[in-house]
Amino acid sequence: MNTIQIVAGLPLILLIAIQGVSADETQPSRQAGYSVRLDVPYQTTSEGPLMADIYQPAEVDGTCPIVLVVHGGAWMSGDKALPGTYARMFAEHGIAAVSINYRLAPSFKFPAQLDDVRGALAWIHDHAAENHWDLQRLGMFGYSAGAHLCSMIAMLGDESPETIGKTTLLPAEDPCWGKLHRPIAVVAGGTPADFRDLPLDNSLLAYFFGGTRRERPEAYEFGSPAVLASAGDPPTLFYHGTGDLLVPIGSAEALYRRQVEMKIDSEFVRVEGLGHLLAFMDEGARANVLRFMQARLQPAAD
Repeated sequence: MNTIQIVAGLPLILLIAIQGVSADETQPSRQAGYSVRLDVPYQTTSEGPLMADIYQPAEVDGTCPIVLVVHGGAWMSGDKALPGTYARMFAEHGIAAVSINYRLAPSFKFPAQLDDVRGALAWIHDHAAENHWDLQRLGMFGYSAGAHLCSMIAMLGDESPETIGKTTLLPAEDPCWGKLHRPIAVVAGGTPADFRDLPLDNSLLAYFFGGTRRERPEAYEFGSPAVLASAGDPPTLFYHGTGDLLVPIGSAEALYRRQVEMKIDSEFVRVEGLGHLLAFMDEGARANVLRFMQARLQPAAD
């Protein structure tokens, strides 16, 4: 089975482990290369505001690229500080980064998390001018559950209103829809890409999808990035540990191969021998992430 495999308690262990290597990222940098604004509200919900951390390059010549960063944690744990190493890396190299929190399962079921990512993109639209962000050079980065959400949003950009309607709770008249700039580059690490192979009565992901696949077949189908692949999708860098037992590599590889067949200029980096957490932490993987984003988000040649 290629779908995400969550062992009871493991997401919490994963969260604690990542926090152990990312605690320093919660403090504003004292380096000259970038600044950090913590806990900036980007959306108000019935539970209160959702927050973002803004990593801004210190010197911006005109405008700079912007990357929306979405954390992992099996959709039920995690925090915007967890991918701080990546957000800081982007800012140090002239790419602004907005790292967000989103509503978590099981209190909030799919597709609430997608709508929160949409809300963050709308907030970026509204605040681009004051921050000198170039919306024509927008990227998205996510790992694990965050990779799933980023892939979904990027791939839904050219889908029909009927398909998009299966992935949102927002009304058609919500002003958010007019503010969603489509990313031109996506990085998706440890991506759970296809939930259609789960047994019909398996309750493994019921906490996220709101039931089993028998009970909510459309959620499992249209919540799978593999279903949404089309020739108009943006280039994506997939990276994945070959030893990943939490999110096996197969479905992400299958999605990548389908994109290549569609002539999308995507890449796949196999992080040899590493599991889910260690692939996230791997320096070589981070170097590939930066290389890909820099190449795709650089200014167009005159």
